[in-house]
Amino acid sequence: MMSPKSLVVAGLGFGAALGIALGTLVIAPNMDSAPGPGGESTDEVREKYSELVMDNNIAEAQLDSADSVMAELGRFVVDGTLVQRPVMVLSMPDADDADVKAVKDLLGSADSTDAGSIKLTDKFLAQDSADKLLSLVTSTLPAGAKLDKKKVDAGTHSGQALAAGLLMDAKTTQPLASVEDRATLLRALRDAGYIDYKDGTILPAQAVVVVGGGLVPGDDENSAAKKYAIDTTVKFLEGFGSVDTAMVYAGRVQSAGDDGVLDKLRAAKTGISTVDSIDHPVSQMATVLAVKEQLDGGKGVYGSAANAEGAAPALPKDL
Repeated sequence: MMSPKSLVVAGLGFGAALGIALGTLVIAPNMDSAPGPGGESTDEVREKYSELVMDNNIAEAQLDSADSVMAELGRFVVDGTLVQRPVMVLSMPDADDADVKAVKDLLGSADSTDAGSIKLTDKFLAQDSADKLLSLVTSTLPAGAKLDKKKVDAGTHSGQALAAGLLMDAKTTQPLASVEDRATLLRALRDAGYIDYKDGTILPAQAVVVVGGGLVPGDDENSAAKKYAIDTTVKFLEGFGSVDTAMVYAGRVQSAGDDGVLDKLRAAKTGISTVDSIDHPVSQMATVLAVKEQLDGGKGVYGSAANAEGAAPALPKDL
């Protein structure tokens, strides 16, 4: 019988190998003798398409099986890795609720202290509300906090302000902001419609997990808004990360593609750890392990995308 560690390693490889998206074929018109795009007959094109569909269905079924195994093993792997570590979860507007819940559940399995959850709204990333956001975080900035004088934009400054209000000092573990200053900042942002959270749930955090979605640039009528949202998200993350903290950003694999949030963040080579494919258990487990790695002074780039360095951080030695 395989050990739990062997099963986990096998699951990592299995999930990564199957997490490859298949391309699509353009089918020629329904004419018996019409040549296909590469000179093949229509029948040959149909046959190749049918084979691809079958292969894709098999891969999806196998991936579902691997995911079901990893969902169980993930809780075992992260058990006790974040004892007495206050971890906060921030979710971007495009984050899927199921992804956020899965990460929070695993953080609970890791025995972390729940430092609360904050949801950023669409307004937070909207260009027409950027000036008000910039003014708001400047006027409610916690005492002693500093904003970048060279990068004066809503994304950077809101990231720096929220980090100052939500985090502990990395060395002393003392809160960076007073209870009153933190409440003033958060309530002002919530009242203005930029964030949402439940009263009495927010505590100073030693580490932060930011969960995003798969937002990528497009050529539709909303392309400018999407590009602004992506750029602002990256600036927000960089601004938040500029205040010394353990930070992990996790999104869907699409955002690791050209000019997506993960693609831009990875190219910037910040101190933030990144995880793609957050809708799969192996990456949810990787996210929690990446928090532990950050708290220990490390960082990494994880997931199944081509620009990831591996599926997950090193597994705990005591498995």
